[in-house]
Amino acid sequence: MLADALAGVVQTVVYGLVNGSVIAVGAVGLTLSYGVTRFINFAYGEFLTLGAYVALLVVGFGVGVPAASLVALVVVGLLGVGLARVFYDPLSDRGPLPLLITSIGLAFVLRNGVRAVAGTEARQLPVPLVRPWTFLGIRLTPVEAGILLAALATMFGVHLLLQRTMLGKRMRATSGNRELASIAGIDTDRVVRRTWFLSSVVGALSGVLLAVQFSPFRPTMGWDFLVVVFAATLLGGIGKPYGAMAGALVVGVAMSLGTRYVATEYTMAYAFVILVGVLLLKPEGIAGGAR
Repeated sequence: MLADALAGVVQTVVYGLVNGSVIAVGAVGLTLSYGVTRFINFAYGEFLTLGAYVALLVVGFGVGVPAASLVALVVVGLLGVGLARVFYDPLSDRGPLPLLITSIGLAFVLRNGVRAVAGTEARQLPVPLVRPWTFLGIRLTPVEAGILLAALATMFGVHLLLQRTMLGKRMRATSGNRELASIAGIDTDRVVRRTWFLSSVVGALSGVLLAVQFSPFRPTMGWDFLVVVFAATLLGGIGKPYGAMAGALVVGVAMSLGTRYVATEYTMAYAFVILVGVLLLKPEGIAGGAR
């Protein structure tokens, strides 16, 4: 009995890590944009939705899911830059509140745009059903393993970007003090545009992984998932990519454990409880982000 109970806990933690890896990708994308722009983009969840639906659209032309996903990342990345230039750049010197309200309005526009084009019925990507691998009683499907690998590759890529590239150094300088970075000769406007592209690309990837992991999906998927991404981002310390990664894994495991041992219908509520708890007890996050 004890061995079975322990195996059940381990299996639940494994599921939580898979879910947490999807959350981590989304949280990293959100924290990248916040780190440079210093405002929380409430339209970010719609980039997750757009990633899934653009991939679905491309699949309709006979393209495989991996290739369709790459096309979706580029399309959503370019769209993110275009939307930022139209809606956010003109308000960048007016403080965070106008940007926040604008992002909420943009979220409604994008969500209803997806509904108008794709309809409200549930859709799914053509991911084949395969038997899970079993090791020491722990089950993991090839699709879940692929999600883990994609998330790890994304997080490692973000690490290399921030630590080993000139763009990453410029992003960190702009995040620290945009005016000082501009005086030092950094084209901060260009850095912001590239950050929007990267953030949108990572958000679209999170949306594709979410659509694969929790199929079928609807146009509200990104908005519904946004509270989970916020919980992970705040838990890790907003503006801190590495904290967002750690916070996402904690949230994913907590949601998985709560779903198994408390109640399945309150999955999203567990993330909301974590979000409220972080705001009340440690608003700077485990990595010491800004209050």
